[in-house]
Order: sequence, then C-alpha cells, then structure tokens
Amino acid sequence: MQEIALQLGYVKEGVAATKPLGARVTMGPFFDQYGVKAFSNFKKKFYAETLVPIAPGGTPMAAKTTAAEDEAAAGPTVTVNPEDIPDVSKYPELSSSYKTLKWRVISRPGGATMKPTDFYRLEAAIKQVAEGDNTTEKPMWAAHGGLDFDGREHWDQWIKLKGMSTEEAKKFFCQVWAEAHADPKANFRMY
Repeated sequence: MQEIALQLGYVKEGVAATKPLGARVTMGPFFDQYGVKAFSNFKKKFYAETLVPIAPGGTPMAAKTTAAEDEAAAGPTVTVNPEDIPDVSKYPELSSSYKTLKWRVISRPGGATMKPTDFYRLEAAIKQVAEGDNTTEKPMWAAHGGLDFDGREHWDQWIKLKGMSTEEAKKFFCQVWAEAHADPKANFRMY
C-alpha cells in the first residue's frame, strides 16, 4: 500500500529518499482520497469496489457506508417493552442500587478496564439530575498513566444530556435501566 501511495506522489516533504518507506509516505491524505480513515477500511473498500489510482489533488471518492455499517456505528438497538420501563417514582431506589448489579468488565489497552455503555448512560443521567449540564473538561489520562477510557466514557455520556431537565433525566435513567436489562448478555456477567 505504501509503495502505491509513494508512486502516486503521497510523499512527505523534506524526508530523504534513504529513509524507510514508512517514513517517506504520508498515508492520511491517501486514505482521505478514498473516503476512509484506516487501512482496515481501505482493505474492505478495495475488495468491495473497483478503485482507481487517485493522485494528490485529484477528485476524492465519496465515503460510502452501507446500512449495516451505519447501524454498527450507532450501536445495537434494544427493543424495550414499555411495560418494562420503571416508573419515575422508582428513580431514587434504582439510582442507589444500579452500581451493585453484576456489570461486565471490558478490557482496554494498557490494562485499563471499563463497563458497558449502559452503565455510563445511567451515571450520566444521575449526574444530570444532581448537577445539571456537564461543564468539566474531557479527561485524557488516568492516574496509572494510560488513557482514561473510564473517565472519557463518563464525560461523553454526560455531555450528550446537555440541556436535559431534571425530570427528563430521571425518565432517561428509567429508559436506560430497562434497555440494560433487556440485553443482559451485553451488560451483565452471567456468573
């Protein structure tokens, strides 16, 4: 791939020809021309479509996504029976007990761990009820020196609720509670 990019002219300025191929080629603009952001996506596109060489400054290909890719990016959808959504009056009880559930633990690079997204959505609703809109800075690094996956997910889910009233946040909490329980395999340990 790097050889093709080099032949098409995706060369880093000021890098000697004696340097390794990877140091001389700039792959970002090459991938941008094909409407992808990574080699794995380029590979999928390469096998699915006929690609023509595009030199720097050429007309880029439009980024095409299938309905399945769009759905995968949005995450799985869980159908919840309206009867299974707890009443808002149960919010105090549920908000004090959700942490005691047997949430799955998901491994991340560098030995970091986090919980499923529904856990963070519940926490975000509680923060929205208690504190209102998120005005904090997005965390980057954890105390152990690696990326703060847990803190970043907390922040991302809370910022999505910006502008939501206390009552709406309580209803949202009850909705997410039902969604989490509707998909136990994705959210909870089975042992």
